[in-house]
Amino acid sequence: MRTTPAKVDDWLFGQDDNPPAGETAEDAFDSFGPITDISRALQRPAHQPVTQGPHDFTRILVAEGDAYHRRVLRVLLASPRVSAIEVEDGQAAVDLLALRSFDLLLLDMDLPQMTGVEVIRWVRRSSTPWADIPILGLLNDKRRHEAGKLMSIGMTDWTAKPLSRHHLADKIVHLLPGLYDAGL
Repeated sequence: MRTTPAKVDDWLFGQDDNPPAGETAEDAFDSFGPITDISRALQRPAHQPVTQGPHDFTRILVAEGDAYHRRVLRVLLASPRVSAIEVEDGQAAVDLLALRSFDLLLLDMDLPQMTGVEVIRWVRRSSTPWADIPILGLLNDKRRHEAGKLMSIGMTDWTAKPLSRHHLADKIVHLLPGLYDAGL
């Protein structure tokens, strides 16, 4: 014999129990949050615009051998829309690129273990989906004359050291136009 379907009040508080004073079945919590929020979300039309979620950010890999410049880049890239991960040598940059997806690679040319030139060649010659990642080279005075050669092997753009907030932000926004309002 079939019984009548249980109501939400019966399920939450038992058939004989009443909700605590001031609390209705809609205010009760389950492991996913308030039931009213869930039911409201289910009743909402599917065509509403989606706002940016908490994990929708631009991922930047910073490969910089000098601790001072890493700190400067950390400050310059501070934005709620940017997630920057720092490594201090070229091999670590290549290893991390193989494990995670990034939107931009900020690359110092004078890295230990694997130079910036070797990283650029490795990235561009790899047969991976991220082989076309934009690479923004960080060039010091000694390397500025090599900018053309570095761009011919696969560096997308470059900026000079010492770093300028305005210049770096312009270069990043040029490569990733979605960050024009990120507050860099």
